[in-house]
Amino acid sequence: MKIHGLQKMTLLDYPGHVACTVFLGQCDFRCPYCHNYELVDGS
Repeated sequence: MKIHGLQKMTLLDYPGHVACTVFLGQCDFRCPYCHNYELVDGS
């Protein structure tokens, strides 16, 4: 598993909590919480 990016602190991705976001390679952009799903579904 390749890590392509890291957001050390986010207040948006896990509402009500401080979180860290890890961006992985070979993503299919289909996770229910994905911010980039429009890249594959055309919306």
